[in-house]
Amino acid sequence: MKVILAKYYEKLGEVGDIVEVKSGYANNYLIPNGIALPATRGNINQMELVKKAAIKVEARNIKEAEELAAKLGELEITFIVKTGEEGKLYGSITNKDIAEKILEDRKIEIDRKKVDMQEHIKELGEYDIELKLYKEVKSYVKVKVEPDEESKELIEAHKAEKEKSEGPAEEEKQVIEEGKEKEKVKDKDRSKEDRQNAGGKESPDKTEAEEEEKAKAESKSKDKKK
Repeated sequence: MKVILAKYYEKLGEVGDIVEVKSGYANNYLIPNGIALPATRGNINQMELVKKAAIKVEARNIKEAEELAAKLGELEITFIVKTGEEGKLYGSITNKDIAEKILEDRKIEIDRKKVDMQEHIKELGEYDIELKLYKEVKSYVKVKVEPDEESKELIEAHKAEKEKSEGPAEEEKQVIEEGKEKEKVKDKDRSKEDRQNAGGKESPDKTEAEEEEKAKAESKSKDKKK
């Protein structure tokens, strides 16, 4: 089904564009929500006039968004928050919080819907958040989330306790590893000594055979003399 867009819609196009979509999508969503109109001759003529006016508005919106992006510059805001001992926030920081913080710090009003967050911030750290100011015009804000003094002390105490408890275990592990290395050296030395002993001694069976051969030779010698 062909429809004509009554307003800009990111997935389809600009005002006055004629697009073809599934009839169910058009009748159940686009037309009821005022996004599009059936592409009749009358609607097309009407939207031509709307489109001319929209072009002027579009140019103004883009200019304002670009000016806002320049004004924001390399924006950086900081939240000082309470956390648990592992740095987890009590609650979270949302796009609304960021918009309000920008207004508080920079006196610039941003629609919270333009703060593009995949998920709310729930941990300490630094985050680069995109600001979708208008269509392709974008800016960024660096959000720093830091603990207040009380939370900082709590985190440091927890870290110290964890390192203390892990210390003996690491030392014990090191002692075990050193013991294994010493055993390997001893085994190697014993093996070397055994090989040396084996090479310097004749086996009992070999000695007995040589004694028998010697006795036989002496017996033969005596018989000849007789």
